[in-house]
Amino acid sequence: MIIADIEIGRLSLGQRMPAIRKFSKMYDVSNTTAINCYQHLQGLGWLQAKPQSGYFVTQPFGKDKRPEFPQFISKISQPKSTAQIKAALNSPFYISLISPELIPIEALNRCTRQGNIRNQHLSHLYPEYQGQESLRKVLSQHFSEHYFPLAANKLVITNGCIDAVKTAIEVTTQPGDTIAISSPCFNGLIELLANLKRSVIEIPCCDSQLDLNQLEQHLKNKTIKACLFSSNHINPQGICFSAQQKQQLATLAKQYQTPIIEDDIYLELSHGTTNPLPIKHWDKSGWVLWCGSISKTISPSYRLGWCEPGRFFDRYLTDRSVQTFGVNQSVQNTLFEFIYSGQYSKHLRKLKLKLNQNVRDYHNLLSQFLPKQARISTPQGGLALWVQVPKLNSQVLLNDANKDQIYFRVGNEFSTLALYKDCLRINIGWSISATDEACEEARRYQQLIRLCELIKRQLNDVT
Repeated sequence: MIIADIEIGRLSLGQRMPAIRKFSKMYDVSNTTAINCYQHLQGLGWLQAKPQSGYFVTQPFGKDKRPEFPQFISKISQPKSTAQIKAALNSPFYISLISPELIPIEALNRCTRQGNIRNQHLSHLYPEYQGQESLRKVLSQHFSEHYFPLAANKLVITNGCIDAVKTAIEVTTQPGDTIAISSPCFNGLIELLANLKRSVIEIPCCDSQLDLNQLEQHLKNKTIKACLFSSNHINPQGICFSAQQKQQLATLAKQYQTPIIEDDIYLELSHGTTNPLPIKHWDKSGWVLWCGSISKTISPSYRLGWCEPGRFFDRYLTDRSVQTFGVNQSVQNTLFEFIYSGQYSKHLRKLKLKLNQNVRDYHNLLSQFLPKQARISTPQGGLALWVQVPKLNSQVLLNDANKDQIYFRVGNEFSTLALYKDCLRINIGWSISATDEACEEARRYQQLIRLCELIKRQLNDVT
């Protein structure tokens, strides 16, 4: 009924919905039923929740204007490192991060003090190679409650997710080996593989589906030694593999005895109310090495992540003991207190609501100001928005935008092949606003409008 009212215009876009108590009285239902109704409509894209404001009418993202991804025959290629633009490191659109105002810094500072007091008896020691036991237990409890069973004694604490992935690559492959990745793939993983002197085979990913036929053929031919995939809110598309695909990937790993390194850094940043599951959930034989961190949910400055390396646990821990002397004890203390006190779950609830609002604000702006042929991703979670504009040269666009101090990631950074030249990735972790012209949100809003103008100008020059 509510959907019908929105479609016929009885409820207008942006209109505030009745408060929960009022809604429950209007339709003679319990408050719990009213909340479930609003959350279900939010998940379908018909309502948008704004913190401390309520629920507002919106509409699902258009399905006909999503980016198109090429089909191609996968082959071995050599990844290359791409130099970052130093001036862009503090740009809101360039690096996939949440804005400073979304970091619960006061709560984290309290947890640092409390955690250091609680563990002051450890202050003179090197941290445990595997990671602080109390932290591993509270992480185990958190993921077991919200996602999938996770044993504390199988977790290894690392210096962020990229560090966890790096160790996973080193214990499963050798320099010169070939690793399968999805296409497009997060540029940071491509750069990591280049630095570790691994070759890659890109597997096409179209319509949220990995080309498992090509992947299995490479597994049969033994051309790959490992796979490196994200499966939830993938950077840069923001999509999730289906549960069926995740299960199939776990089955293929077991069947061909080929490890899958799963970079699941965006798992907890769903824009809706449904929590996805990782490939690891279906791994019963230990061939999946599951990696994550708090870099996207809290802050990358803490440099704390983890890995559940499955059957590679002993080798993984040995590698960590040789190459590192553990992870900063104070940071481990902080995260333990933050999760144990319940503040992490509370923070995630607020953060996901804010990201849901951000992605819609960005999508609405870009849909309004980009050329009609532009295609914009409809991410299910994460921090990335993927934009495709046919005939665009995103590298030329970046050079022009840099003059206005506007930075983003060009599409071809997400592939080792000559692909995605007409695409760009924008971070949506920072709020934008068209209201108060003096605020930073309004400045970012104007920067995006300027970016759209530059895109139109380039296309006009081409034609």
